Amino acid sequence: MRELYKTVDKIIENVDFDKIWTGFSKFNFALYNKDNVYLKDEIIPYDRRFLGNTSIEYNGEFIAIWHVENPFEEDSQILTADLVHEMFHAFQRQHKESRYPDDLIMLNYPDNRENYIVKHSENLLLVNAFISENINAKKSYFKKFLSARKYRENFIGDIIKQEYYTETIEGIAEYAGSMALKQISHEKYIKRINGYVDNLKILDSRFFDIRRMLYCSGAVFCTLLSEIRINICHKIGTKDSPLFSIMSENSKAKKPLIDFDINDLLNQTTKYVNDKKIRFDDFFKTHKDKTDGDFTICGYDPMNMIKTDNMILCSHFIMLKDENSDEPIFIKGPVVINLKNDSYNKVHSYIK
Repeated sequence: MRELYKTVDKIIENVDFDKIWTGFSKFNFALYNKDNVYLKDEIIPYDRRFLGNTSIEYNGEFIAIWHVENPFEEDSQILTADLVHEMFHAFQRQHKESRYPDDLIMLNYPDNRENYIVKHSENLLLVNAFISENINAKKSYFKKFLSARKYRENFIGDIIKQEYYTETIEGIAEYAGSMALKQISHEKYIKRINGYVDNLKILDSRFFDIRRMLYCSGAVFCTLLSEIRINICHKIGTKDSPLFSIMSENSKAKKPLIDFDINDLLNQTTKYVNDKKIRFDDFFKTHKDKTDGDFTICGYDPMNMIKTDNMILCSHFIMLKDENSDEPIFIKGPVVINLKNDSYNKVHSYIK
């Protein structure tokens, strides 16, 4: 693990951070496994401050962290790009970024068929803008993309703001990681950006994983803006509006033309809703140990949670704050938490 750390650190030293985003610079980082945390000048025993792949505050500074199970299986160049993504989160936190989404509210994302139809249309328009080689065609598709998304605002309501905030926080960070990879290995960058494009074109269960898809749309959106010479760099912490709102101020809503099989999307939507129900049903077949209490959600893995009614299935972990205790409760998944009525973060029980 120490050798992997040294290799990554050496690669990072050659990344021009300011070229990615004005004012962006290298942050310290940690690699960890279930036993140890590897920092620049020390190794410490693992503790639960190190959860997931993210940015945390450690000893008074923001650092990037990444979980590595087997260092021999890691591609050091890809890992470096992923760490730059997390370093951008450290950069955002350092500069008091305020445009964060609320992932728990995002779990209430409606299974609205018209929304999904227009969302897939706008994904395709974004792809067409990105892959077009003619600059005028790029700008034309881009304008249609902005209008289609503006149109979708009219019937999905305020929750679309959670999409915009996610795209602002995670999409820009994914763009930062991709631009670092472009400096490190152009071949791997092309493979990654083509992967984003392919994800935006798909129409299967992955399409409904809204949060993950916003990483792709955000990265492609930022890259496209750069290609058509629109400056996306702004001083983090000085803007209240999400990136899309800033870039679409002069756009008008317009319903997009539908040039794909709507029945296919409707069938996929039905399957997605049914599959969610099956996952809950399967959980309750083997998990029946219920704990009642008065809790507030204080930690979670947003990539591995699904919701139906007032129940959230957490496949990785959840952290709850007991109203009668100062110490948070760490519960390894799978676990289902039962929310109080009309609340998105207050919990009356959980089932293991």
